[in-house]
Amino acid sequence: MKTTILTELSLSELSAEKKKRGALVSFYIAILLVMTVAGIMMTVRKGTSIFTFLPFVFLPIFLSIYKGYDDVKKEIKSRNDA
Repeated sequence: MKTTILTELSLSELSAEKKKRGALVSFYIAILLVMTVAGIMMTVRKGTSIFTFLPFVFLPIFLSIYKGYDDVKKEIKSRNDA
């Protein structure tokens, strides 16, 4: 995935970037919820397994994606305030 320099994008490009990253954040939230529910169910049925800890493995990836989304929101806000 290529890195996007937010300061070089126009406001309309930033809005499109926010929409894309927002969809990605929503997707990861859904995936993490499914993994958490599956992990809990597997733990209750069969005891501790890899599925118990799988959401914790993906949490840093989600936090990184969310940080990128937050950066886009901050850039849009800074341009609207200026």
